Amino acid sequence: MKASTLKLVIAWMAVIVPLGWGVYKSAVKSKPLFLPAPAAATVPHSIR
Repeated sequence: MKASTLKLVIAWMAVIVPLGWGVYKSAVKSKPLFLPAPAAATVPHSIR
């Protein structure tokens, strides 16, 4: 591999790795938006 090709690969990795991490974290944090809402909590009759 030529030195310029190696530099190009390293430069792209410096971009792709953080970008991939950001996309992953965004997907994980947005997961609750696509899940059904939890059922409303009901108040027991003894408290009413």
